[in-house]
Amino acid sequence: MATNAAATVAVVTGCSSGIGQSLALAFAARGITVIATARREESLIHLTEKHDNIHAFALELSDMGNLERFRDAVAEKTGGIIDILVNNAGTHYAATALDLEIAEAEKLFAVNVFAIMRLCQLFLPLLRRSARGRIVQIGSVTRDVPVAWQCVYNASKAALSQYTKTLRLEVDPFGIEVVEVVTGFVRSNILHHGLYAPEDSPYLPIKSEIERIKYEGNKMGMSAESYAKSVVDKLLDRRKRMEIWEGHLSWKLSILTSVCPLWLLVCVFSALYPFPYL
Repeated sequence: MATNAAATVAVVTGCSSGIGQSLALAFAARGITVIATARREESLIHLTEKHDNIHAFALELSDMGNLERFRDAVAEKTGGIIDILVNNAGTHYAATALDLEIAEAEKLFAVNVFAIMRLCQLFLPLLRRSARGRIVQIGSVTRDVPVAWQCVYNASKAALSQYTKTLRLEVDPFGIEVVEVVTGFVRSNILHHGLYAPEDSPYLPIKSEIERIKYEGNKMGMSAESYAKSVVDKLLDRRKRMEIWEGHLSWKLSILTSVCPLWLLVCVFSALYPFPYL
């Protein structure tokens, strides 16, 4: 059964917990119909049981065929139109450039970059039927900040950012806005897989200290609820935006990466990590 044609519809990926869950709730609180996704539909029951305007859909981002089936299901549900596509779902892989496994890097890029490219392709026709179609990419300050021990993740966010900038130019003639949310520290379980290092890694002596730095930074982060409310408020205030910087330290990092020369940035971020002479 299609949703009310007059209702604003937002598709939000990765809603089982964390930022995605909070974004779904923040949109729903504003009266927006939310198409919420997770790998398993049952992991969204806690949202759908309490909110009539949140609808659960299973979505496996690593399966390109599944993306097309998802688009078809959403089109049937909404009458072939959506207003907002929020690409939030992603995965994480923490390894140094020396120790990373290429197969794992490929898996991460498949989810964090290529699946998003395909979703944008698939949903553009539905967004073009909206009075104000918007694509919202949940990015990261790591697109600009060389956070140690996660070069693959950083690279995926940099790739997503450049793709987003180009996409913005290409869909502007269709009246579709593209917003990148450049995310600072937000409390989440993104680091639950831990830091990868093989048994012969020269970085093992400092692994525990790097973990301490990362987990403490995560604890200091903005709550997912506060982050989502602020992001949704800005998305819905009718002001046209290209970027939203949100999360703990996001604005400070924005200024730092905008005004500092590269050599100084390298010095600043090198000083944060206890790398020995290997």
